[in-house]
Amino acid sequence: MTSLGFTNPWFLLGAGAVGLPILIHYLTRARPRRIKFPPLQFLLEACAGQQSLHRLRTWIVLAVRCLAVLALVLLFSRPFLRAADPLAASRKTKRVVLVVDASFSMRAVVNGVPLFARAQAEAADLLRSFGGDTEAAVILMGAKPHAILPALSPNLPVLHRELVQTKPTFEAANPAAALALAKRILGEGGAVYVFSDFQRSNWNVSALDELRGLPCYLRPVVERGIDNAAITRLQLAPAEPLAGEAVELTCTVLNSSPQQRQETVRLELEGVTQEKGVVVPPFASRDVTFAFTLSGIGSFPGKIALGIDDLAEDNTRYFVARVQKGLQVLLVSDTDANDRRSAAFFVSKALVPSEQVVSGLKIVRRHGQETDRGILETADAFLLVNPVALSGEAAEIIARRVGDGAQLVCFLDGPTAPNVLAALLGASKGRLSPPFQLLRMAASETPGGEPFSVANLTGKPLALFANPEEGEIATLRFRRHYQSLVADDRKDELLLAFPDGSAALAMVSVGKGAVVFANLPLAPDASNLAGSPLFPAMMHELLRALRRTSEGRDTAPGEPSFVDVPGVGADESALKILSPDGKPVEARVVASGRTVRLALPEAAQPGHFLVRQGEQLLGAGVVNVDPRESDTRPIAQSELVAGHDQGARNVAFVGPDQLQRATEETRPLWPWFAAAAAALLGTEMLLLALWRQRRVAAAIVPNAGPPASRRDGGPHNEEALAMKEAA
Repeated sequence: MTSLGFTNPWFLLGAGAVGLPILIHYLTRARPRRIKFPPLQFLLEACAGQQSLHRLRTWIVLAVRCLAVLALVLLFSRPFLRAADPLAASRKTKRVVLVVDASFSMRAVVNGVPLFARAQAEAADLLRSFGGDTEAAVILMGAKPHAILPALSPNLPVLHRELVQTKPTFEAANPAAALALAKRILGEGGAVYVFSDFQRSNWNVSALDELRGLPCYLRPVVERGIDNAAITRLQLAPAEPLAGEAVELTCTVLNSSPQQRQETVRLELEGVTQEKGVVVPPFASRDVTFAFTLSGIGSFPGKIALGIDDLAEDNTRYFVARVQKGLQVLLVSDTDANDRRSAAFFVSKALVPSEQVVSGLKIVRRHGQETDRGILETADAFLLVNPVALSGEAAEIIARRVGDGAQLVCFLDGPTAPNVLAALLGASKGRLSPPFQLLRMAASETPGGEPFSVANLTGKPLALFANPEEGEIATLRFRRHYQSLVADDRKDELLLAFPDGSAALAMVSVGKGAVVFANLPLAPDASNLAGSPLFPAMMHELLRALRRTSEGRDTAPGEPSFVDVPGVGADESALKILSPDGKPVEARVVASGRTVRLALPEAAQPGHFLVRQGEQLLGAGVVNVDPRESDTRPIAQSELVAGHDQGARNVAFVGPDQLQRATEETRPLWPWFAAAAAALLGTEMLLLALWRQRRVAAAIVPNAGPPASRRDGGPHNEEALAMKEAA
């Protein structure tokens, strides 16, 4: 159904002018005198048909003039047709909120026009179409929703001006937060219009739960997904390499398009430039690995890049390689340093087999009661190998140092293991607690020892144990170990487990540092691990996995970030932070000491945030776009609309034409009435020009009387008047 409306209804008062042509016709009509003249009756009979035709012409011209006046009246009243609104019953008042997706994916370009520009233009047109009695609000969707005005406002021109001046962000979309804000602004009455690309990675059914009870129009600004390739993940191994150490950088290339893509991946780092090709199937990802070494010490900003496509900014991903000097490792054990059968001996030789081998590690060995404050404060990593008895001061310093970023590996082998755990727990106030509880020593009844089994390694850093059934890993055996009970809420911290579920290896993050608890026997009479070639590889991989900090985590635009720089020699007042575009950034110091932590404001764009002191680069922070924004496939409309409880939700997808019909103003009719008025006036002129009246000439009587008789109303005058009336 449709209904008729008028933009200027007061012009309908002019409809009374339709009677003007009729009034003029009757006022100007000739009124001749009727004089009986017998000979004229023959002339009247001859012209009877012509008189009927002339009367028809008069009525047609009169009707055309009346219709022309009516068309002009309707033209100035600007009528329009209002289409049936499927959600009209839900809209009680003229209160609307426009939600415009300003997330990173809306920067994609289709046929030379960014998606955000499309959404911006359609939302602006819709806003301009509302009447003066409408209250509206505009919300920009990003990591956090931003309302142009804090509440509904009738000041539509201001909303329109601010909307057309906005720019898309680099942030990830948060539809649930934007719709929740729209609900708070509207209260209990109104309608919501959403302009977005409706990425499947961001949108889901639960996002619409925020609008229960309110009608919602969803306007997709793109018909199908954008063909896109992106770098979605980077992994540096080790996370913080040592100078001269071999480094592997693995990047993940995403193909978010229905065709196979062949991409060239380029690595750019100080002194290192490499390129590799990769073929990525449709809607799939492939990894590309680069290997290199860095001889210097410090922070080295780098990036991985692809070629340019319709969504160019996610083709580059940034990282920072933080190269450290050689690590000083403090090995604490109460066994004799010359005992070649002790676990401490195998651990030290696995890390540094010979003084002539350059491994980047320096091993310093101490007994538990001989550890002094100097070595505890300067060590970069700690190895506790049972049997060991820690002093209270040593336990407190180790716990504090781990929280500040140091690494700790604690081998729980032997009868002193529970005492070491108790000392660490007490010194750290429970922060250095493993995800399991030691129960008792268990002797294996299996000849040759028990097999080594693997816990869930998804996302874990120990690639060495990725395939436990292959090669030498399957040959590992253990004659004894502690049975343990793993906490249900901390099972994700396990790296390796025994067949009975007892923990073998677990990694726990503590502040800026991390701890590995190894429930593994190392003595030759207890297992064959220490004599296996896998043991040195495992020890080095554990230390590499522990060399990580929270600084290495990806931060997305719109989120606060932190940058850690060395505190030694740093003047906090002289630190200068530069954004990716070279502008200074205000930062505040949140922690001082061996490491200075700087809190940066929410980043507006991806790239490197460089921390300098004079000309020296002390560190760098990294901001990358959220990888979810690179998957440009739209969610199926049926997933958002079909199957909803219509009593609770009222959601509809609309096209560009339906969007206008869903509002108070729809298709205008005044152009049709303008054309009708012009056509009617043209028809009138054609009728007057082509359909002329033919006049009948007066007959001359041969024996007419004198002229005087005609001037005084004689028979000739009467005949002429009668003929005029007949005509």
